[in-house]
Parts: sequence; C-alpha cells; structure tokens
Amino acid sequence: MTGEMTHQRAIELEAEKLERLSVQLIQDKNWQALDQMLAPECQFVSSQGACDKASAMRLMKEMNLGPVKFKDFKVTEAEDTLIVSFWIAALEYRDGKELSPDYSPRLSVWKKIASQWQCIAYADLISG
Repeated sequence: MTGEMTHQRAIELEAEKLERLSVQLIQDKNWQALDQMLAPECQFVSSQGACDKASAMRLMKEMNLGPVKFKDFKVTEAEDTLIVSFWIAALEYRDGKELSPDYSPRLSVWKKIASQWQCIAYADLISG
C-alpha cells in the first residue's frame, strides 16, 4: 500500500508541476515552450465554445495573465494519461474585459508522448 500511495503522490506532484509550468509560460509569454507542451491535436473548451490548438494559442497570447493561485488538485492516472482537475484564481482578461478573479474549475488531460507529457485536452470552466 505504501508504494501505491507513493506512486499516487508522485503523479499528483508531476501533474501540479505541469499545470504551474504551463501557466508560468503564459505569464512569461514563452510561446515556443508552451507550444511544445501542447499536443498538435489538443482541444480546448471554454464558455466561448471549443477550439483547436492554433486558436487556443492565439487566445492565450491575448489574455495578459496576471497573478495566479491554484488549489484542490485531483489527479487520476489511466495508463500513459493523467486527468487533472483543479481550481485556479487568476487576474485574466478576455476581449479586453477583466474576468472574475474568483476561483474557477479547470480540467486538463495529459498524455505521455515519447517520454514527454503533452496536454491533449483542456477545459476552462470560468463563467463569463
């Protein structure tokens, strides 16, 4: 049981690290590194609808992401895939409007491709 708990904790830490890094890359406007973390077939969904990777990258470049806080990470592992849910609070702008800085839920799916984790799906569940 201890080995199983240790493995679960390890994937939780890995998933949290991936989420924090992707947000940091957006804040730093490091688009090349962010692009490498997203699988070509990655799909994004928000209150605005679903979009592909290219459209999502365009939206992220426009958002001007400010300070971010995370909480309540939950991680499930399915073979070479991590399913991650968490809450995020961020100072974020979309279409020139400031969105609610309150916590909102997010869901991401990461797949290990050639020994590197890549995001294959992301749901931004902020209302606005």
